[in-house]
Amino acid sequence: MAARHAVVVLWALWGVWPADVAAQYHGRGTGLIHGPIEAGLRTGRDFENHAWSLGGQFRIPVRRNLELRPSADLFFPKHGSTGWQANGDAAIRLGQGGGLYAGGGIAFAHLGDRGTETGYNLFFGLSTAPPLARTKPFVEFRWTFLDETSPFRLAFGVSHILSR
Repeated sequence: MAARHAVVVLWALWGVWPADVAAQYHGRGTGLIHGPIEAGLRTGRDFENHAWSLGGQFRIPVRRNLELRPSADLFFPKHGSTGWQANGDAAIRLGQGGGLYAGGGIAFAHLGDRGTETGYNLFFGLSTAPPLARTKPFVEFRWTFLDETSPFRLAFGVSHILSR
């Protein structure tokens, strides 16, 4: 049931977000947003819980090399019930092209029958597209530290610019 709610919230944000963000972005550096907003899908593997994942994320640049990265994933374990995780992350882009990034943030996870837990994430990744490309594939390495576990997750995805 909770996983269904997470999907509904993601779809609602997808439909509402671009118009508001585009209005703020037209200020070009005078508002909160300092670049094009991206939204994307990702899939991956949780190696500790032996689960495949499917999720989505936004990339919201708030400074030259700093961006907010809210995201959510559904987990489909081989044995057990479907779980979910919602993240409130921030990332720093490293290097001149900005393809390499690292960050962390808060995690809310409901994995299996354990109830909802709060923890934190650490991650780093690589976007393989040029900075001005409209669609950008990426690979991300993520650790989520919860009460009893700290699963490693590998994700592959693609993000797309919503506004320029």
